[in-house]
Amino acid sequence: MTEAQTTFIEDMGRLMVGWGLPRTTGRVYGYLLLQRGPATLDDMAATLGIAKSGASVASRQLAQLGLARALGQAGSRRVLYEPLDNLGSIITARSAQMHALAATLRQGARAASGGPGRQRMQSMADWCDESIKQFQALVRRLDKRRSR
Repeated sequence: MTEAQTTFIEDMGRLMVGWGLPRTTGRVYGYLLLQRGPATLDDMAATLGIAKSGASVASRQLAQLGLARALGQAGSRRVLYEPLDNLGSIITARSAQMHALAATLRQGARAASGGPGRQRMQSMADWCDESIKQFQALVRRLDKRRSR
């Protein structure tokens, strides 16, 4: 791997930590994005210097998020992974977190004795709800544009 590729993989790992994913998952996604074709768990583990079990967990997480796809290999139990470019799945996962935040803020607003604290939390919950709607609309628009 080149220095630029290694830097990209490490940066992707750090970035995805901020999205609530393990660093290894981000590194594996970065690695897969750089590959010309599907990669084996052995390739990922060797190149990234991680355990094969870590590569397996990360690859399955990526598949669950819709960021990678597992492919069977004819005549073998070996599984190959390739990246998908569906970032909408990340937005969907973040929207679920935002829903939870809005619900917790509304709970806090109900528990508040009133006044500015209650209004602040209700306003924050409303902001969360509106941002979710906007993100969902954006994802739909971008998906529609990509399919043309």
